[in-house]
Amino acid sequence: MSDYVLVLVSTALVNHLLLQAEPVERARLHALGLCSALLILVALPVGAWLYQQLLVPLQLQGLQLLVFLPLLTALAWALPNLLQRLRPDWPTQGLPGLLSANAVVLGLLVQLSDDDMRGWRLLAWPLVAALGFWLALMLYAELDMRSRQAEVPTALRGLPIQLIGAGVMAMAFSGLNGLFAQ
Repeated sequence: MSDYVLVLVSTALVNHLLLQAEPVERARLHALGLCSALLILVALPVGAWLYQQLLVPLQLQGLQLLVFLPLLTALAWALPNLLQRLRPDWPTQGLPGLLSANAVVLGLLVQLSDDDMRGWRLLAWPLVAALGFWLALMLYAELDMRSRQAEVPTALRGLPIQLIGAGVMAMAFSGLNGLFAQ
């Protein structure tokens, strides 16, 4: 479980730092969160199915990254275009690049393929991961907004306070580590 928390927190931090050269409008953050959540929800079951039905019978488990990366690239291109058609007012420019470099999906695909998950667990993990990733993105945006408005010492402004906040969030999320294991 701690591996999943580490993947979620670290990729949310990287995506947030890539997005946050300047304050990001809420609509763009929601568009990224929704696209990331949909990418996780679609890619994990499809990737697990490809792994079980294509790679395991052919004994090509070592090539899982070569199968998962094109899948993620295709979905990262398709989902912002679908969102643009459904919600034309949402800013989706630049989202395919961020989504194709989203390490949370690739990390979870590799971990779930090694765990041999099936059934409802294969559907529950992507849902929890998608909601958790969206929550982490929103928490980083809120942390950034509050740190810009608060009186923070000069040495801690910007990236240092964000990294401190990320560490505190990682400790808080890792506190949930054994909650659902029983």
